Amino acid sequence: MGAPKILVIGSDNDVGKEAMYALEAEYFDVRGMGKTFEERDLLKEIVQKNPPALVVEGSGQFSRVVPVLKGQNKSQQGRRTRSVLPLIIVSSSLSSTESAAALDAGADDVISGVFEPTEFVSRVKALLRRVAPDNAVDLIEHKNITLDPRRHLAFIDGRPMKLALTEFRLLQFFMTHPDFVYGRDHLLDVVWGQDRYLDERTVNTYISRLSRKLKGMSADAEFITVRGVGYQFL
Repeated sequence: MGAPKILVIGSDNDVGKEAMYALEAEYFDVRGMGKTFEERDLLKEIVQKNPPALVVEGSGQFSRVVPVLKGQNKSQQGRRTRSVLPLIIVSSSLSSTESAAALDAGADDVISGVFEPTEFVSRVKALLRRVAPDNAVDLIEHKNITLDPRRHLAFIDGRPMKLALTEFRLLQFFMTHPDFVYGRDHLLDVVWGQDRYLDERTVNTYISRLSRKLKGMSADAEFITVRGVGYQFL
């Protein structure tokens, strides 16, 4: 698996473009869809083999988007769709009444007014954490490493590996997001959470400790330091 895939609707709008830039800066897998679209095109995007994990609506047409994402849409055969994707609406001009209407209609979050990239990305991360709990996963495998999130067990070539809880969470994140590079601040957010009082040196310490354990058990995967950016798991 790679980084979470996010679909931005209205990628040809100023707000949509800013949303794409902010997400790409955090190494998300970002796909764009123009403000002129048909519902069937959106449905095709979200039911494909590799659907987005979250949708950002920046086209100003949330009344058309919500029914498709929240399962209120019907296919040509009259069958109701089963897609229930998380949705964040971003707009520079929604009134409080319109924002309330969007939330009542099924949007998971609404950001209206001046676009603040940092706040926007933090809300995206928070929503992704809520909709993808660890206990929804059976086993995670990457090369010769296997994780069992339900029981917090780790194995290399079938041999048990002793990990502290934070080490386990850090390894789980990288095993579900291999190949991409992640900055230390991003790792603090997704592994330790935003309500923490730690600096980026904490990430260095845990990566170093985890690397030694992986190497000591002959893991096929390893952490790569990307100077000036962060870490990559290959």
